[in-house]
Amino acid sequence: MIGNILICQEDIYSSRHNAITMAIQNISPSVASVNVIQVKEIARKSPFSDPFFEFFFPYELHRQKVKSSGSGVVISPDGYVLTNYHVIENAHEIIITLPGGEEYKSEIIGKDRFTDLALLKMEGTNFPYATLGNSDELIIGEWVVALGNPYGL
Repeated sequence: MIGNILICQEDIYSSRHNAITMAIQNISPSVASVNVIQVKEIARKSPFSDPFFEFFFPYELHRQKVKSSGSGVVISPDGYVLTNYHVIENAHEIIITLPGGEEYKSEIIGKDRFTDLALLKMEGTNFPYATLGNSDELIIGEWVVALGNPYGL
């Protein structure tokens, strides 16, 4: 009876370890949380719609710091991080948090609004990183795994 239990446990173990779980296990250490402080200009409208009152209470523009977060992936051991342009748009300060909780200041190296991509550089070295694949090798119908940290969880 003990032999059957061991075989059953091995079957369960091997069935749980598949391409998807292995991909997640390999990539998870390189998934980063991108924490951004943006400076946005906010317009304060007059509480009155009458032009007379708008003369005395004109529109006011003021700057406000807004915190936001998104996801990125470390793509090199020297700290390059690939993320989306909309995550870092109007960024005043960017802090990258890795899965272990380590935080690193980063700077924008490049960005493209039309492709919604941005490249960041963290201060430091020896980071866990993901190796990007070759899109020419994809097979139609092949499984895809998307990892991220959009809400800082």
